[in-house]
Amino acid sequence: MKICQKDLQESLTALLARHKVPGASVALYYDGEFCTAAAGVTNVNTGVELTEDTVMQIGSIAKVFTATLVMQLVDRGLVDVDAPVCRYLPKLALRDPQALEQIAVKMLLNHTSGIDGEFIPDHGHDEETIEKAIARFAKLGQIFSPGADFSYCNAATVVAGYLAQQTTATSWYRLIQEHIFNSLNLQHVATLPEEALLHRAAVGHYINPAIREDPVRTSHAFLPLSFAPAGTALMMSARSLVEFAVAHMNDGVGLNGARLISSSSAGAMRTYTVQNKGKAYTYAGGIGLGWMISDDGLLHHAGGGPGTFAVLYAHPRMNWAAAILTNADHGLALINELIGPWLEDLGTIKPFGMTDIDVTSTLHHVDPEPYVGIYQDIAHRYEVCRKGDGLTISKQTKIAYYENISTRPTAPAPLRPIDTHTFLVDTELVEHDKLFAAFRLFVFRNPGVSGSMQHLGNSMRLYRRVA
Repeated sequence: MKICQKDLQESLTALLARHKVPGASVALYYDGEFCTAAAGVTNVNTGVELTEDTVMQIGSIAKVFTATLVMQLVDRGLVDVDAPVCRYLPKLALRDPQALEQIAVKMLLNHTSGIDGEFIPDHGHDEETIEKAIARFAKLGQIFSPGADFSYCNAATVVAGYLAQQTTATSWYRLIQEHIFNSLNLQHVATLPEEALLHRAAVGHYINPAIREDPVRTSHAFLPLSFAPAGTALMMSARSLVEFAVAHMNDGVGLNGARLISSSSAGAMRTYTVQNKGKAYTYAGGIGLGWMISDDGLLHHAGGGPGTFAVLYAHPRMNWAAAILTNADHGLALINELIGPWLEDLGTIKPFGMTDIDVTSTLHHVDPEPYVGIYQDIAHRYEVCRKGDGLTISKQTKIAYYENISTRPTAPAPLRPIDTHTFLVDTELVEHDKLFAAFRLFVFRNPGVSGSMQHLGNSMRLYRRVA
């Protein structure tokens, strides 16, 4: 795979205009060589040019960084990933103390803890520290028993970051800076908003759904910093992000020759700990520790923030990695159009959110009764109702963590059965373009004694039946 910098620059510039994305940065690594490009502006209000050195939010890709910190502690003999979290955090509290006793450290990193912790309300800047978030987690319940299933969980990664912080008596931010950024000699990085001022920095944008014209700048640049280990703080250039990925591909050794983590820890992070085949999760075949993984060994993670979207892919066997960062919450369409041909050349998975689901297929008849009910987690609520011989679904976001999110329930939309317990919704209920069929896929799971489904799955999350 040989990518010409001129071609990459021209493609990126054209895609910005097509998708109405203010700015984007790309870094591609293949067989020891880099190709980078950047285009657009950092902020539509200022018009400042977005360059290859611009730091941009990486969102939940930060979870791989937090997992790396934990594995550094494993290398030092300070943490055992199979040990219970309460061994290292005896004062940690959850609403279900019995569940807490069963949560192992690795469950924080592979989203099997079952903690109902997608997101919690913003308590104001002065109250948003990692320590204060941990105290609030005492009110969080369980979606399922620890280790029994998989559901993407931000709060669990915050606990993992807090574990690293408490074990070393060093703040998570400082650990990231000293043990990852400095170790790999990454230059265009920021762990805190104030550090972004030392660089050219991008801010997020969104398209107002009521107007649907040009993107506008978001009014708040960061989600609460208390969730920093899960992805609300880190900013980097695309190249710096790829350099981090290359260290993981090289069994823990960075391009500067520094060892980030041991070979065994790097291998553990990119080895399946959870298999998601047959569960209708369409993002990854499974997950290692921090990394999402496909069957051929491709490592990947996506991340979003207020008006931002980013992806990171790395294929150790192909010696290939790529990062695409955008300052638009609708940047995924641009990302996938750019990276799709590269992934196809590698012979690996479809880009994040895309899938080969046959959206034209329909089962002739499905008994609606096992599916009817209310399914929710701490941040979202789905109501599945019977309508004639079919089903409808309505979504309500309970916490407006982005300014363009409505907390009003959506109008009921038809659910079309396409496979056993598996349905497609034919509207933009899940706030994504219809192009991304994976986000429109809903699967009902875990029938109870009465036959009623106990969980509803969508993307990488499970929602517990409550009524």
